Amino acid sequence: MILLGSFLTYGVIGSSLPIVYGTKLKAKITTVEQVKNKRFTYVYYPVIEFTYKNKLRKITDKSSDVDKDKRNVLLTIYYSEKYGISRGFSAVHVVFSIISVVFIFFGFVALFKSK
Repeated sequence: MILLGSFLTYGVIGSSLPIVYGTKLKAKITTVEQVKNKRFTYVYYPVIEFTYKNKLRKITDKSSDVDKDKRNVLLTIYYSEKYGISRGFSAVHVVFSIISVVFIFFGFVALFKSK
């Protein structure tokens, strides 16, 4: 249980690095990229445009999909050149953080109860 909790903690920390080390920016969805998927017919990824260090950047955000008609929508993102982009904390981050802490806690309880 300790190993599983540690693995979940590692994943949550890894996905939170753009938020911690990134810069908070305003971005706009300019276009939508259509990608053929094996499960579904098509998946639509937003192409996000923003200014970072006086340069215009365009990045396809493959972490989430949007409707194909969603354009000119303003977003708040966190961007780091090293870690990429993130849209901020979500319920998934909170839930997996709680699950990882519970696994680590009960792993230590089981470890010390067995002695």
